[in-house]
Amino acid sequence: MALINTLREKGSKFIIGFIAIAIGSFVLTDLLSGQNSILAGNDREIGEIAGESISYDQFQEKVDILVNNYAANFGRNPGAAELTSLRNQAWLLLVAEKSFEKEYAELDITVSPEELVDMVQGKNISPDIQRIFIDQATGKFSKDQLLQTLNQLSASPQGRAQWRQFEESLIPARKRIKLDNLLDKSTFVTDAEAEREYKDQNTVAEIEYLHVPFYAINDSSVSVTDADLTAYIKNHEEEYKVDWSRSIEYISIPIIASSEDSLEYRDELRKIKEEFETVSDDSLYAASNSDGGEFFETYSINTLPLLIASNLNIIKKGTVIGPYIDGGNYVLYKLSDIYEDTVGVAKARHILIKWDDDSDAAKAKARKEANAVLAEVRGGADFAEVAKEKSKDGGSAINGGDLGWFSTGQMVSNFNDAVFNSTKTGIVPRLIESQFGFHIIDITELPSYTKYKVATVGIEITPSDKTRDEAFRKADYFAGTSSNYNDFKTNAEKEGYQVLEASNIEPNDENITRIGKARQIVAWLFRDAEEGKVSPVNELDNQYVIAVMTGEQEEGLSDIEMVRVEVTAKVKNEKKAAMIGEKLKDLSGSLEEMATSYGADANVYTTSDLKISANTIANAGKAPEAIGVAFSLEEGAVSKPITTENGVVIIKLENITPAADIADYSLHASNLLRNRESRSSYYLGQLVEDEAQVKDLRYKFY
Repeated sequence: MALINTLREKGSKFIIGFIAIAIGSFVLTDLLSGQNSILAGNDREIGEIAGESISYDQFQEKVDILVNNYAANFGRNPGAAELTSLRNQAWLLLVAEKSFEKEYAELDITVSPEELVDMVQGKNISPDIQRIFIDQATGKFSKDQLLQTLNQLSASPQGRAQWRQFEESLIPARKRIKLDNLLDKSTFVTDAEAEREYKDQNTVAEIEYLHVPFYAINDSSVSVTDADLTAYIKNHEEEYKVDWSRSIEYISIPIIASSEDSLEYRDELRKIKEEFETVSDDSLYAASNSDGGEFFETYSINTLPLLIASNLNIIKKGTVIGPYIDGGNYVLYKLSDIYEDTVGVAKARHILIKWDDDSDAAKAKARKEANAVLAEVRGGADFAEVAKEKSKDGGSAINGGDLGWFSTGQMVSNFNDAVFNSTKTGIVPRLIESQFGFHIIDITELPSYTKYKVATVGIEITPSDKTRDEAFRKADYFAGTSSNYNDFKTNAEKEGYQVLEASNIEPNDENITRIGKARQIVAWLFRDAEEGKVSPVNELDNQYVIAVMTGEQEEGLSDIEMVRVEVTAKVKNEKKAAMIGEKLKDLSGSLEEMATSYGADANVYTTSDLKISANTIANAGKAPEAIGVAFSLEEGAVSKPITTENGVVIIKLENITPAADIADYSLHASNLLRNRESRSSYYLGQLVEDEAQVKDLRYKFY
């Protein structure tokens, strides 16, 4: 789509340029792939989808299309980060295409050549194409622009090939639309379902319930074994399915600019300063000598860089100050111009007294209260404390009425005039009325209309080659003397390096927690590593990292150690529920009497608006089973103990108020149908892709 967008804008002149970019992008794709076809060896499989082996070349063909599209749209080839994103997109496209292809074949869903022509230039043009060819004057689709572009492309074999490629990219989306439409047409809601939906939403139960929380039993009273944990995980396998992952421990040697590096940058800035003071085009000079950032900006007094603001009394137009260290940069500031503007800024705080309604009596009462407050603060009372106590402007009251800096016209008219017409700081001696109420105003900074143009030369303080080499020498020595896990730990302790852990790393991850972007470590971990093996030195942006593989989680059920804390708590609650239930079974009488017999941790509650469509009960937390039981009881009946999210409940049904009968359930039928249709496409996609049993082996190549 991006390709066609560019074609539409640039016409036939673009075609030759596009071909050049496309050729370059194919070369770049191999260079950035991390493992091109020669290095990939004989194992060319990059994955498996729906039982079909996907070769490296198949995948790369998809990537190339997206790379070409990117290049055509942006006029440049993608960088490493963009290429990673495009590879992910290509894989998702393949998964969608291959996993659905069998469904399309079984249902005989096709797009004929005649239909494709109709989609491109007939009566039913694809929305994707319509979004591309928009008449800027009318904002509507222009078929003339489309046909003009097609004529231009037809003059070039390469252009025709690119257009055919674009046409083919429309086919999968059209097939999916047909499948979704087929699904929607076969989705329906019966009258009985609509009636049940209405009654579930409107039938109300009144219940009394006894609740005993899990904390009624001390943790020390419950023992949990590894066998208990294993059994729980197996019984809840859907919750604890995991993908293949590995774990590492690692040390990081930071690459930080030394004091000598910093002094070199300072000396460089001092030389630049001499030129900066004499140049006439401050903006151009700052831009050409900076490492980025805001090199030429206009500021008000309240937004000036701190180093300029604190030196305003000694600098004038044309003055250059610095070099200063600002974060990780050395900076020079030049005050390029000072001038007066029509828009000013000021700073104030206020206390707002509102009237209860628009009546004269209410306004008179508010005025009287506001005058009393004005007298109080003019008499010396702490303005901030009075504002916190009495101001009705919740947003500022918490900050002592402080409104911060604001510009001309930002506040309501009367408030604005009172502040910007002032000639001195302090409390305005009269009430200021606005549509919000009466304001008592304290001007803390006088209005300023002065603007400052500041040019900034900023150079990032980065490590020198010498510093990087020294850090690498340490890292290389560590890696060279650590042949196994024990060596790794011993050397880390001897050298004073902190050993950090990272777990649940998956084969196609780009990032590692706390390290950041670390694809090269992930690639080593899944291509070459084995438990206890130490990695070579990995150079990242600002650190050298050496890792050792410490563990592996196979695809399937989660290892106990990975979920021990979570599952232990759940197993303890299961055992507590059984213990609480046993104790409750031996009690009799009313729920209140049972609670008294149980002890202080048991409480009885009531609710009169429980619906079967609810998922929770107050105090008990999530309790779908308990809610279902409540609606199945006879009036006055009492349930057995039921486990909920937070404890155990016994429910007594007081009564059920059925939903009133209505003549027409069509509205509820429509709502149910709409909800089903909105979810059906998503669930179908999930189901088909799950059935496809996708195996992603891209980590072998990238």
